[in-house]
Amino acid sequence: MDILISAGDPSGDFHASKLALELKKLNKNLKISSIGGKHLRLASDSFIYNIVDLNLHGLWEPIKHSIALKYLIKNRIIPYLKTNNIKAVITVDFYGFNINLAEAAKSLNIPVYYFISPQVWATRPKRVYRLKNAVNHMFVIFPFEKEIYDKAGVPVTFVGNPVLDSIAKVEKKPVRSPETGSFTIGLFPGSRKQVINWNLPIMNKTAERIRIKYPNIEFKIFGMKSLEDCYKQHSDIKVVFDENNETRKKIDMAITTSGTVALENTLLEIPMIVMYHLPWLTYIIIKIMINVKNVTITNLLAGREIIPEYIQDKADPELIAGKTLDYLANISKLEDMKSEFRHIRNILGNPGCYERTARLIMEKTK
Repeated sequence: MDILISAGDPSGDFHASKLALELKKLNKNLKISSIGGKHLRLASDSFIYNIVDLNLHGLWEPIKHSIALKYLIKNRIIPYLKTNNIKAVITVDFYGFNINLAEAAKSLNIPVYYFISPQVWATRPKRVYRLKNAVNHMFVIFPFEKEIYDKAGVPVTFVGNPVLDSIAKVEKKPVRSPETGSFTIGLFPGSRKQVINWNLPIMNKTAERIRIKYPNIEFKIFGMKSLEDCYKQHSDIKVVFDENNETRKKIDMAITTSGTVALENTLLEIPMIVMYHLPWLTYIIIKIMINVKNVTITNLLAGREIIPEYIQDKADPELIAGKTLDYLANISKLEDMKSEFRHIRNILGNPGCYERTARLIMEKTK
């Protein structure tokens, strides 16, 4: 049996590769073809196209490449689906490309399974109805997403969150005070060059202001080795490459951009402040489309703001430093935040997301 898997960004590529490996455990004869990046390439029997390296992030890059991507589907993917007897297509997040791939597969009567929903709860909710027409089943990673698809009449299963598979439950530890001992603040400026360029300078200035009050506080930038020069372009703070989270587990607090990293910090019970700044035109367009009050997934899961958010004009070093100093003067507030984080883990279900999804897909493709 042959299956095609498609992912278009680094995160989706990683999750798709994990799913591919679980599928192969269940069927030793399974052949996987893929469109994605370095992780899917290693997990596949046949690799069709590296779309991840196009770096199609944000509003403008996907638009610039839209004609080329439609050409790719029409002239390479559809013929590939026809000639290789593909029995199912699995799309992972990355709506712009994957919805067109899903519709192409559906036109050939090939079932489509969507793992990790696009963020229809945040922007463009009408995408649900296009997905309804193109996808046989949604496998979603947040419980509130299931409610959205159920309401729209889309077959859906909440399979748990993949972050639980990589971050085990942590032991409780008390919050240290910067007045009585060592204290480390982690800076998480993102994993894409443009996001780093937008946010790390603000974080660096924030650190400078905090050091005026607490000169002994240690700061560390957590990043990717491939982007080391980008981090160093904006800051002299030590950059840490911490794939196994051993260093991250030891920090006392974080200042981070929104995204998966904030959810990871939540599960590691690291109190944090979230910030995000982007070009004003992009922000205005996104602001018009957005449907949620909070941008941090932890706050959305909690149904209220438990992590302070400093977005766009509020992403100011004085404001972020001021909030950080308030926490450092009132350590009990950080302890309260850690306590809230323990409830979030329970909301996200149980580990085993990839295996669970793989089993359900294999059951449906028999």
